[in-house]
Amino acid sequence: MSVNAGVLIPLQTWGDDLGVDYYSETAVIFFAVFAVLMVGIGILASRYQTNQEEYFVAGRRSGVLVVALAVFASIQSGWGMIGVTGTGYLVGLEYFILVGGLIIFGFTASYWLLGRKMRVLGDVRNAITAPDAMYYRFQDERVRLLGAASVLLGSMGYLAAQYAALGIVGSLILPISFFQALVIGLVVVGFYTVIGGMLAAIWSDAIQGAIMVLGGVLTAYYVVTNSGVGWNGMIETIQAENPAYFEFTLLGGDGLMAIGLVISVIVIQATVAGQPHAITKFYMVRDVSVLKWGALITGSAYLATAMYWLAAPFLRAAVIGGTVADPGNPDATLPLALIQWAPDVVVAFVLTAVMAAIMSTSNAFLNMGASAVVHDYFIEHRNVDLTQEQEVHWGRLITAALLIAAGVIAATFPGLIFVLGAAGWAIFAAVIFPCIAIAYNWRGATAEGALAGGGAGLALTILLAYGGEYAGVELPLGFLGGQLATIVAVVVFVGVSLVTSTSDYHDLDEGIKAVMDLGRIKGSPEESTGVVTGDGTGTDD
Repeated sequence: MSVNAGVLIPLQTWGDDLGVDYYSETAVIFFAVFAVLMVGIGILASRYQTNQEEYFVAGRRSGVLVVALAVFASIQSGWGMIGVTGTGYLVGLEYFILVGGLIIFGFTASYWLLGRKMRVLGDVRNAITAPDAMYYRFQDERVRLLGAASVLLGSMGYLAAQYAALGIVGSLILPISFFQALVIGLVVVGFYTVIGGMLAAIWSDAIQGAIMVLGGVLTAYYVVTNSGVGWNGMIETIQAENPAYFEFTLLGGDGLMAIGLVISVIVIQATVAGQPHAITKFYMVRDVSVLKWGALITGSAYLATAMYWLAAPFLRAAVIGGTVADPGNPDATLPLALIQWAPDVVVAFVLTAVMAAIMSTSNAFLNMGASAVVHDYFIEHRNVDLTQEQEVHWGRLITAALLIAAGVIAATFPGLIFVLGAAGWAIFAAVIFPCIAIAYNWRGATAEGALAGGGAGLALTILLAYGGEYAGVELPLGFLGGQLATIVAVVVFVGVSLVTSTSDYHDLDEGIKAVMDLGRIKGSPEESTGVVTGDGTGTDD
């Protein structure tokens, strides 16, 4: 690898220094070209930003390939590539199997439960956000506000996880510190997201998704072939020092002591249908009939990027064998493995792919957080009358404010990227999963259940996931605070719904009943209401 060994660049992760002998002009050039491309996309997309439908749901004219790649790109992220690889470095093979296997189930479930329903809801009620879907299901403004709060707070947490990874990878690519790289990355992603809206996000997601897939293939090839130990050597080295790494012993060899972490990982993967970045992209697809292919495209792309995770066991073996120094911070696992074993041009490309993953997720969440404030709170809840130009203007201002707030969290959060991302994910899951994914597929869901379950889940996630991390509190059995809160939220939602009746199926208008009755794969409701047409598109009453 062509490296300027005379330059020692400190990789600053969460305030700690990790000395890394790395500098590559190729990486700088790759990053510069990528940044210019993203800015160009933002400028081009900005020409179409004339109203909130264009700004927040890309005009509902995207093809299934673009939407499916965008769903994958917004979920596979700095959290998934940097955070999961680092956590797997510490925990072992069982963790990767849980994450990789269950995420495919999560993708499939989200398309099956919500794909057609959300696209038709977009036509029937002009829904453009996840809180819109919550409101139309329960006809209660309190539920909309709960949804808007969860999208706003969850977006900030999830964005902070991306920006933490952005600073780590950026400080490798550029000869600057973690905090300087964080600021530069924020400027780039902020510019093209603020001016280009969701159209820029979905265009850039498709490009970034392709870059990420190729980067995963290259990472796997060079880590395996250039590590010097091969598959057998890697396995033998780790087994001699830490045999539990490859054993199925509930993550870590301590049996029940880690059962909470196992359950938490399962909850994360099972609640993809509660993530607003998937739901809002279903609104955007041009032809609802092709959504059946979306899960296959999304899942396949995600599995391709799972090849980044191979860096974890091979670096672990190298550390045990003494050929590589312990990275200190597990979030440095993927970058260090690349620097050790891949050619310069491959390191440059893969680091750019990681930046692409971070930015593809970031722009989606910035857009959703802004829509929660502008569309759900001001326009829908407060009935503020804004012109189309004002809608886009305020959307851009709120997007910029969210960018800055998430950057501050990223620079100060005391935990790992994985923990930060899991907390943001949990805020969405605790509120949106029961109130949309379950509610649009269960006639017995009620407004009281939504408010009680979602409210309890939101409060508990903030208390356990964020409060516990800043205070240094550890939950028993390895539970992640946000995922424990998600379980509580679903239980309360179902329990309260069973003993209450407001806004259940029989209270809904015919248009929303038709959406709930819509076939999950194809076809229209069994008894046509005249609201949903035979090809799965909708019209207003």
